[in-house]
Amino acid sequence: MKNVLLVYVPFCTPASPPYSITNLYSFLKSNCKDNISVLDLNLEFHKIKFASFSAYYHDFNKWDNYNEVTDQYRKLTVKTYSENNKRVVKGEKPELFEELLGGIIDRKPEIVAFSIVYSSQAFYAFALVTELTKRGIKCVLGGPAVNDKLKAVADKVLENEIELLSYIQNMEVSHDRLNFNYALDYSVFDLKDYFTPYPVIPLKATTTCYYKGCTFCNHFKKSPYMEYSLEMIEETVVKSNGKYFFLIDDMIPLSMLLKISKVFLGLNIKWCCQLRPTKELTLDVLQELHASGLILIIWGVESGNDRVLKLMNKGTNKEDIQRVLAASHNGGIKNIVYIIFGFPTETKEEFLETIGFLKLNQENIDLVSTAVFGLQKNTLIYNNPSRFGITKIIETERTVIEPRIDYQTSIGLSNSEAKKMRDGHKRTLGKINKYPKTMNFFREHMLCLGQGS
Repeated sequence: MKNVLLVYVPFCTPASPPYSITNLYSFLKSNCKDNISVLDLNLEFHKIKFASFSAYYHDFNKWDNYNEVTDQYRKLTVKTYSENNKRVVKGEKPELFEELLGGIIDRKPEIVAFSIVYSSQAFYAFALVTELTKRGIKCVLGGPAVNDKLKAVADKVLENEIELLSYIQNMEVSHDRLNFNYALDYSVFDLKDYFTPYPVIPLKATTTCYYKGCTFCNHFKKSPYMEYSLEMIEETVVKSNGKYFFLIDDMIPLSMLLKISKVFLGLNIKWCCQLRPTKELTLDVLQELHASGLILIIWGVESGNDRVLKLMNKGTNKEDIQRVLAASHNGGIKNIVYIIFGFPTETKEEFLETIGFLKLNQENIDLVSTAVFGLQKNTLIYNNPSRFGITKIIETERTVIEPRIDYQTSIGLSNSEAKKMRDGHKRTLGKINKYPKTMNFFREHMLCLGQGS
């Protein structure tokens, strides 16, 4: 029997327990007899480094100055992450390295499996894997942010939980004999330690995005779209004893949403999810979802211009988006809207049309979350740049993470122009928000506060 430790590394916001290693843990416990344990080093780092903020976020009665405190926390974390990443690049140990390394060593693992979800985790992971392999401890990696630099220092890179099980057992496992109908077990974490007034538990309803159509997105997996069993989802909710749940799927089809709502209806929970504002999401539908506890939706609006939406292949249009936001608001649901400024070929006039769209619909918007477009590998835009007015892609090598990608366009706003225009409209956007703008950094907090109508 092997000792296997599943590790989640710094740095990301410590708002909820990590779904990735919880899913791995639950799968392995259901399919092998080895000793499996988990360790959220990201949380441990933040608990030590930012103890005063941890205390603040656990008590929402102190949140009168939420914007100020969270802006301070955000700036401190950005500075901390940057400084520690630079240490790793220079071959130095990052902050609290010995403490976090000790947390691993104390478990006496034979295999340490790292889940790398965000590129920001690559630096600390690189330092830990380098040190652990020197000590003869096997290190394996998985997750969407694993890069070539990490692959070079790890013993193995694995694609999924089945490959991890095969690696642990040192033999090919029979897919037909595996148990995939398992509830996620969040009891392996001390949920009250996360930086929220109440535990917010991440769930997934599907294996990957069913739509897979947005031209700027590379989040979806190559694996087939499948829906998790409703029994598995319900058992996870009940077993967790939680009251707040975040469905982290990039998108969930309406048919699955309605099935989930029927499961949640009698569980007395609050939940949120991410959706495209498509026309089938009518007032009747949204009221039914709200009745099951849905109190917050993060909408992939992206633009208030139909030409840009078509180029993004969002499958939406301005008129439908407006109706859906109104239906959601009238159905008692809080609305966060994602906006991407500076999409390739977007003009100044189209940018301003999106600003106008947000102002026109501000009654139905609770929080605006804006980003300036960034080109990503393995997207339709990256693979077909000329179709989107991109004349040149420039990739600059970096020491630990993937190359930085810049681009030049033949038409529309440049990246820097879009940033400047967005900064120039901060006050306008701020007036739309009904919640502190810094809750874009902690959307789980909005879920905890938004009781719905």
